[in-house]
Amino acid sequence: MMKFYGVLVLTIIIAIGCFVSWTNSQNKLQGTSENEIWEAEYKNEKIGGSSIGWKVSVQQRNKEELTVKKLLFLEDDKKIFEQIKFQNGIDIDGTKYSLHPFSYPDLYFGDAPKDNVDYTIEIVWVDQSGNEHTDKIELKKRDIF
Repeated sequence: MMKFYGVLVLTIIIAIGCFVSWTNSQNKLQGTSENEIWEAEYKNEKIGGSSIGWKVSVQQRNKEELTVKKLLFLEDDKKIFEQIKFQNGIDIDGTKYSLHPFSYPDLYFGDAPKDNVDYTIEIVWVDQSGNEHTDKIELKKRDIF
C-alpha cells in the first residue's frame, strides 16, 4: 500500500512539473546563435500574475570579452527596434546590465508576438582581435518534449 502512495505522489509531482513547464514554454520565444555565443528570449513579463507586456533579453553564453556594437529586433525582417549604446549598471528596478559578459535583460518592451510572424535578433559584435561579426538568432517556441 505504501508503494502505491509513493507512485501516486511521484506521478502527481511529474504531472504538475510538466504542466508548469508547458505553461512557461507557451509564454516565451527563445533562440541561440549558431555559434552558441548568444541567447535571446522574448517572454511575457508578469507582475502578480498579470501580464505587463513582452520583453526581449539578450545574453552572452561564454566569458570572452566581446564588444557589442548593435542589437536589432526584427519582425519578418523589418526592424522594430535598434540599440547601439550599451552600459554597465543597475536600473532603478534592480535590473542589471553588463558589458562583459554581455547581458541586456530588457532590450525591448512591447506587445505579444503575432501568429505566423518570424522574430529575429541580430547582434553585431567585435571579438578580441578587432574582427566584426554579425549573428542572427531566430526566436521560436521551444518544444518541451
